[in-house]
Amino acid sequence: MRDVLKTEELDIPEGVEVSIKSRLITVKGPRGTLTKNVRHIDMDIRLQKGKTNKVSLAVWQGGRKHVACLRTIKSLIVNMITGVTKVRLSC
Repeated sequence: MRDVLKTEELDIPEGVEVSIKSRLITVKGPRGTLTKNVRHIDMDIRLQKGKTNKVSLAVWQGGRKHVACLRTIKSLIVNMITGVTKVRLSC
């Protein structure tokens, strides 16, 4: 069964800058810059700016596996944000 519209939202913390241009995601933070190309996945990715910055992901007319990509891309962006903000501890 296809879902007509499935959406996910992600809050961007302070000190992190996210830019999205034609499904090319760039995350800049205090520890550097990370870039990920997700053009192979057909979904709407929008940046909502205001008091709180958010990334909005949407899939229209998606099947089960296409909707599963939604959560995958959200997790990918969360991991990129973690990568540019957290301090890595070495052993």
